[in-house]
Amino acid sequence: MNKADIVKSTGINLVLFLLIIHFFSDNTHSFTSSEEYSAHLKGSSSCTTQQCHAAFTNTQGKFVHSPVISGECSACHSAESYPSKYGVEPDQRSTCAKCHRSTEHEIQSSKIVHGPIRSGDCISCHDAHASDQQFLLRQSYSELCSSCHNLKGFYAGEFIHKPVKDGNCGLCHDPHASNYKSRLTDVGANLCVICHDDMVMGMTQDYIHAPLIKSGCTFCHDPHSGGNKLRLKESPEQLCFICHKEKKNEVSHYIRKHKPAYEGQCITCHSPHYSEIKYLLLDQIDTLCYNCHKDKSVWKNMRFQHGPLVQGNCTSCHNPHGSDNAFILRLSFPHKFYTEYKSEKYDLCFLCHKKALVTVEETETATNFRNGNINLHRVHVKKKKGRTCRACHDVHASDQEGRIRDEFPFGQVTIPLVYSKTKTGGSCIPGCHKERGYDRIDKVMYEDK
Repeated sequence: MNKADIVKSTGINLVLFLLIIHFFSDNTHSFTSSEEYSAHLKGSSSCTTQQCHAAFTNTQGKFVHSPVISGECSACHSAESYPSKYGVEPDQRSTCAKCHRSTEHEIQSSKIVHGPIRSGDCISCHDAHASDQQFLLRQSYSELCSSCHNLKGFYAGEFIHKPVKDGNCGLCHDPHASNYKSRLTDVGANLCVICHDDMVMGMTQDYIHAPLIKSGCTFCHDPHSGGNKLRLKESPEQLCFICHKEKKNEVSHYIRKHKPAYEGQCITCHSPHYSEIKYLLLDQIDTLCYNCHKDKSVWKNMRFQHGPLVQGNCTSCHNPHGSDNAFILRLSFPHKFYTEYKSEKYDLCFLCHKKALVTVEETETATNFRNGNINLHRVHVKKKKGRTCRACHDVHASDQEGRIRDEFPFGQVTIPLVYSKTKTGGSCIPGCHKERGYDRIDKVMYEDK
């Protein structure tokens, strides 16, 4: 005997009968047809009375679903949906989409859709009536996400990204759908600058680190947690060498290694993000060098400076990563007072200066340091026991004309050197010989001894 037959035989009002069955049944969604549900609705003008669905008469929660507030239960529950549970379509997404059109449009236009959304199970995350969580979430973001996803690894590092610590997964990941991997809300660095707004202006600079453009911040930083303050995926000493393998190999083979490069302290000189200066330098080359070599900054105050020093380009002579030469010079340069002349010993000098400076015996153009047309550079340098450039010149700066040194070391002593320039020549009084002069026009004559 079905329910209709029972009603006819007993004379019980149909609505009353359905209510009795509804309240005494273990299955609170026991309607089996749209007709039963329609008859049930005629019993009262409201679903939430003291007798029916009383739990919803005083809906508790900081956030209440708007149909609940307005009493529009039929917005979600319908006769046509029975015998589905609660009179809600199995594919809840079709019901939700009636109001949440923008979200549905986002889902339909996205390549990567969250599993619960794809299966139409919206209420696995959202409470359909009320919640203390924003967006009517059943739990906090982190609690919800961890109910399906194993998030233990994301909290493994000592330093945890603030959104992760706050359980705010939805700040970076769209809970519904996205066109980006892992359902990120944006791609690359665009996502990070939402919070790290100091990066916005930096990203307009002339030189941007390639990984930042190609892959975003997560190429170097773990977005969840890490073992260091910046959540770098590798130790700072090794991170740069993941891409710059050739530099690691280069530095490891040098006899003389520049300390910051050898120790992997690349960010001493280079910005890891962006710069207005080529090679992502943090500042002008000489300023960077003087940050460590503070005692050398006095050169900038001297009257006569070597060309590269004037330009602030220390790296024209020095390799900032390392070298096989003394003082990490790019090419060979003799540092002794005396050395037999061989052109390869002066490769560094001959990058800018012509070899004729020391090779031609007579000249009127190769050098101004000549007595008549006798090349005095050659007299000093091109011999078995030749004097090197450093014997007379300071390679960086000096207060004497021609960058003549004030003094030079010789063995265990320091010998002063006094130089005087004239319009067509000059003279010097070194400790190695008596005062000697030279003149390009009126040749100074000396007796041969």
